[in-house]
Amino acid sequence: MLIDRQLAPLCFMPDGSLVCYQYGDILLFRDGTLQKRLSLFSGLKERLLGRSRLLYRLLRLGVRAALAIDEQHVLISVGHRLFELNTETGDLSEGCSCDENVRPLLFTGVQGITSFDDAILYGGYFLNREMCPMHIYQRLGVDQWERVYTFPQGTINHIHQIVPDPYRDCLWVFTGDFDEASAIWKITDHFRSVERVVCNDQKYRACVVHALPEGLLYATDAPYADDYIYLFHPDTLEVEELTPISGSCIYGCRWKDQYVFSTTVEGDGRHLTPWQFCFSRELGAGIKDNSTHLYVGHPKTGFKEIYQEEKDRWPFYTFQFGVFKFPYGDNRSDTLYFHPVATKTNDLSLMAYRE
Repeated sequence: MLIDRQLAPLCFMPDGSLVCYQYGDILLFRDGTLQKRLSLFSGLKERLLGRSRLLYRLLRLGVRAALAIDEQHVLISVGHRLFELNTETGDLSEGCSCDENVRPLLFTGVQGITSFDDAILYGGYFLNREMCPMHIYQRLGVDQWERVYTFPQGTINHIHQIVPDPYRDCLWVFTGDFDEASAIWKITDHFRSVERVVCNDQKYRACVVHALPEGLLYATDAPYADDYIYLFHPDTLEVEELTPISGSCIYGCRWKDQYVFSTTVEGDGRHLTPWQFCFSRELGAGIKDNSTHLYVGHPKTGFKEIYQEEKDRWPFYTFQFGVFKFPYGDNRSDTLYFHPVATKTNDLSLMAYRE
């Protein structure tokens, strides 16, 4: 069900309110009703150019990632800067710049892991073909961050996700993209112990990961290999194949007691000339068709596809991959919210699914 055009869901607040972004403003919804609208940006770039869907995608406008810090503060990533917004007063922090080229793919809230202090983290993310050193960053306070761990030169391309695991009292870090950089790392004791557990296979390349009592549930992000929803068993290092999916997975969420994954319409990602990088529409070998697919389920009951949309005609890298994005955080409602990007039918809209 379509709710609104060019309305992007960002995250959930602790009280269940849904935080969204539209034309330079932050909107807060409660039970589907708009409660508050706050001005985030006053410049014409977001307010005027952002009304064009193609310019919005081309210029990477809007909010890339968001996370509720507490009951009234939201952390947001815009371009290469991080800001903190008070949802009660509308006050926006001055912001701080990320390291050169770095933008968070997402933020991670760490709570209840005895070998770590509660914290907010993110991993360094950009193409990084040269495999420069990549860092994990921790929030110290408003607009204050520090590097808490560095993957050395030649180790990884970037960090996909940091996963708190209360069942095994550790953090898991999933990295990519190619050869030994595609790996799962186990981190304990306040980053004093960092162990590469498995590597050098696209079945370890993932962006959406959930820690469960029985293992790590994830969908692979492999545009040039077959993709699956897997359950990784840390005690044996075995990877259990749950179901094949139609392409690579970058975005997903937890919805009530179920897990949600969406596939991506993208190219191979390797060995691209500058022309191919900007204008290619050739699907990667692991991308089965020209649609992004939405899967919902649980390891014990299985997964099913519930929705799909066809990618539009614009190039992948210049005008973004075809995907469904989701608000970050605990969605306890009866509604699954998602946000198609670069699709023919509902590009950049807020969508809702109810069983």
